[in-house]
Amino acid sequence: MEERNIIKWNEYSEYTELTVPSGEIWMSESEMVDLFGVFIPKLRNAIKALYKEELIKPFEAERTIKKKDNLYITVYNMEVVLLLAFRLDTYQSRAVRRELMERIGRNHKPFEVILTAHTGKECPTTQGGGGVKRAL
Repeated sequence: MEERNIIKWNEYSEYTELTVPSGEIWMSESEMVDLFGVFIPKLRNAIKALYKEELIKPFEAERTIKKKDNLYITVYNMEVVLLLAFRLDTYQSRAVRRELMERIGRNHKPFEVILTAHTGKECPTTQGGGGVKRAL
C-alpha cells in the first residue's frame, strides 16, 4: 500500500481549516467529493469535461493504486484537483481556490512581462540595414 498526500478539511471546535500538505498530491474521487462538497456524478462529469476539452490527458492525470485486500482505486494528481477547484462552483471549491491562490501569492516573486509589437513598417532599430525586418 502506497502513502499519499491529500488536501483535506480539518474541523476544530471553533473553525474549519484547509490542510494542504507539502509533497506530491494524489486524491481519489471520494476524497475530492469531501473536499469540494459535490456528489460523485457531478465530480465525474467535471473530470470528463476536463478530458474532453483536452485541458489534461488521462494518462498524465490519473493512476491506479492498490489498497489493502486487493482493492484498487483510481487517484488523480494535483493538476486535476486545481482544475476542478476552478470548474466547480461550491462554497468549498471557492475556499480551496482562495487558499491555493493565497499560497501561490505568498511565494510569488515579482516579474515583468514586456510585450512588443510592430506593424509592417520598419522599426527604428532596423533602419539602416543593421537589423532584421519582420512583418506581422
